[in-house]
Amino acid sequence: MARSSLACLVACALAASGCERFVERQVESTLQRADQSLLESPALHVVLCGTGSPLPDPDRAAACTAVIAGGHFFLVDAGPGSWEQVDLANLPTGALRGVFLTHFHSDHVGDLGEAITQSWIAGRAQPLDVYGPPGVARVVAGFAEALAADVEARVAHHGDAYMPRAAAGAVARETALGDAPNASAVVFDQDGLRVTMFAVDHEPVRPAVGYRFDWKGRSLVVSGDTRKSASVIEHAKGADLLVHEALAASFTERAVATAKRIGMERLAKLAGDIPSYHTTPREAGEVAQAAGVAHLVLSHMVPAPSNFLVRRSFQKDAESAFSGEVTLGEDGMRFLLAPE
Repeated sequence: MARSSLACLVACALAASGCERFVERQVESTLQRADQSLLESPALHVVLCGTGSPLPDPDRAAACTAVIAGGHFFLVDAGPGSWEQVDLANLPTGALRGVFLTHFHSDHVGDLGEAITQSWIAGRAQPLDVYGPPGVARVVAGFAEALAADVEARVAHHGDAYMPRAAAGAVARETALGDAPNASAVVFDQDGLRVTMFAVDHEPVRPAVGYRFDWKGRSLVVSGDTRKSASVIEHAKGADLLVHEALAASFTERAVATAKRIGMERLAKLAGDIPSYHTTPREAGEVAQAAGVAHLVLSHMVPAPSNFLVRRSFQKDAESAFSGEVTLGEDGMRFLLAPE
């Protein structure tokens, strides 16, 4: 009996020891999961961290595209839920250099506070640069006010050596493009990475912009929210990858009709106003074809292509106008553009 009890105790001790080692390995893996090698890669890396819309979707965060090149890590937009996708993608969050905002709708800026705070917690050594058209300073100031108590608490709790106040917060980098419909300006040019902001057509929302990234002969363009735009065509000329928004108007029209039929007039009005300042999948294909783009990635899709019917509609409509490769973006999807 004593021998049996001793054996049981030994077995339990071994099991406990094994469990502790397992937990330690899991914790170590979690703490070290950020892929720092991306910062040393010679390629242009693109990660979709938000391909959804303002409508709730368990599989898609709102608008966000991560870009890493030349040791620089940026986000284009930071919609609600997107920071979790950034973290789940094992991106080097403490190295986040800045965020490029396309416009100031909540589904594009809702997680900016998380980007500012969590990259600071992860070790960001300087304030986060937030680029955008006129109005971005107001957005940054608003988040600064909202996060002020959080910053004070973290510095007081952990100490300035670990949570340096000088690195907290963000700095607005505002660029006015003027009134020309195809206006553009270089807003970042360092270590061979050039980022160009260009005007898009999201009327009545103004200002609204897209961004082009050029790195060692490879290029990415992110359209931002826009109806079919000659400016996107011009600034996406010869791009390797075009990440373009897409709204399937036929599905939206059915949703509006249904809302009216069941007496939801307010919802019908709001939904009915949306298609006029967005791009259909076919129009996105036309833009890509006219620009001579190699690969079109649809993102910020309405409705979310969560079933075969909707996916097939998005894919076929885009392919009907574009002879290159078409991909329906999904959160976590990655693209690598090797230098020429």
